[in-house]
Amino acid sequence: MKERRRSILHVDLDPFIVSVERSLDASLRGRALVVGGGEGGSGFVAAASEEARRAGVRVGQALARARALCPDAAFRPGDLDTYGRVGEDVAAVLLAASRRFERPSADEAFVDLTPEGPSAPSPVRAAETVRDELQRRLGLDASLGVASSRLAARIASGWAKPRGLLVVLPGYESSFLARHPLSALGDLPPHLEAALERAGLATLGQIAEAGDADLAAAVGPLAAQGLRKAVRGEGEEPIAVAAPPSWVQEEQVIRDRRSDAEALRQIVDSLARRAARRLRPFDLAASVVTVEVRRRAEPERRSETFAHGVCCEDEIAAAADELARRLLDPADGVRALQVRLSRLDRPTPQAPLFPAFRHAR
Repeated sequence: MKERRRSILHVDLDPFIVSVERSLDASLRGRALVVGGGEGGSGFVAAASEEARRAGVRVGQALARARALCPDAAFRPGDLDTYGRVGEDVAAVLLAASRRFERPSADEAFVDLTPEGPSAPSPVRAAETVRDELQRRLGLDASLGVASSRLAARIASGWAKPRGLLVVLPGYESSFLARHPLSALGDLPPHLEAALERAGLATLGQIAEAGDADLAAAVGPLAAQGLRKAVRGEGEEPIAVAAPPSWVQEEQVIRDRRSDAEALRQIVDSLARRAARRLRPFDLAASVVTVEVRRRAEPERRSETFAHGVCCEDEIAAAADELARRLLDPADGVRALQVRLSRLDRPTPQAPLFPAFRHAR
């Protein structure tokens, strides 16, 4: 039986923090943007847009230095809670495409789009769906590359910037990789890069064509074997299947201490729907929906237990809203809201004998 050729998608959100800030404020698009520091404006750069990096701004740099280098940039303090929430939403989009995905960092992800059967969408169509969902649902711009290996896919996404999709066709991986410099390997240690350059091997293609003895003499037999496999897209560990969660939760900090009950309930509705969407890739249902409201005192929470698990977004949102109504009376002093779905399991296929049975506490 002929072995299927893998189709690996690389999603480049670099820099992720900048992408999130621009999704929240469209006026930041196309402008130099620097994120980092505290409320007083001191601290260090956590992320910088391409426009700011061209001016010399670097991650880890003092903000005072960044301002001197790029005085026209927009500066934002950053919001870790928001970045974490959007990161979970990104994972949900990737899981909808494939349960085989990994995120080495917040800025990138690898997704195995190898079709599982004749009815599965083509890798290109699946990749386009991922890109469109990231933009439509989250407002995030991503550059995508599709190839048979992680290395080729990652390099392809770099060529696809900004916001494009580049596919390396089967059989063209070696020629695509050949002209790229050693730095394209990303994690190549400096001493190995220097040894390869001394041996006259400055591109991935030259490594692929070098004799076994010459390559081993330059970097040692073990490193030579690993390099050979890398430039040929061979020997990669498969992308593991994401484990189903035992629970999911969505949370939002209320920074303005608002006391508008209707606005707070809308936030609860959004949290509940986001949590419900995170169940879909695993075909799970929740038997318990919990809403928590945090004020200065101990958190207050209420739960609703369903005799048979629920997975419908509208039903979960309705349950969360009913719980929130009681918790948000009064609505003042709210510091954070949370919706949690627990006791997750496969939906029960048969109809319950007593569909109206629900117990709230």
